[in-house]
Amino acid sequence: MDAKDSVESPFGIPVVSLPDEVEHYGYYNTDLEVILRAETTGGQHFMTRQRTMRAEDAPPFHLHTREDEIWIINSGQFRFWIGGESLATATTYDIGPGGVVYGPRNVAHSFQSLDGAGDVTILWNPAAGQSYFLGVGAAEAREDFEHLERLETIGVRVLDRAPVNGA
Repeated sequence: MDAKDSVESPFGIPVVSLPDEVEHYGYYNTDLEVILRAETTGGQHFMTRQRTMRAEDAPPFHLHTREDEIWIINSGQFRFWIGGESLATATTYDIGPGGVVYGPRNVAHSFQSLDGAGDVTILWNPAAGQSYFLGVGAAEAREDFEHLERLETIGVRVLDRAPVNGA
């Protein structure tokens, strides 16, 4: 995953991440592919990919106080809820393949695969939340509300439930 014979700087080392060489982690009931780790980017970035994101894998409506987030839609159809205080007051956007969504810190958001075949790459900057994502582990279902204290320690505040069936 790391470039050979590279020189480390405060911003990390050059990294080449190939699809057949990424690390895989159980994240609730999905497979999380780790493309970039905080350790190689000087803490600047953490990047993952979920290739088969189903509707029930949606996170609750939340905000990050310390990180910005970028989603790159590789395939499938996603709905994003951005801004507001709850899912009901957020603005919704339907995004397909090739779409990119930027969520700055302190702006509430959630997203959901609408077709059950979502493939999304997610980049966090800086990489403070990496420990949470790699530490949740496998589970039969997504249970963010069981981890509220852990989320608070990385600057994530849950504001509302996860979307259900696009609403």
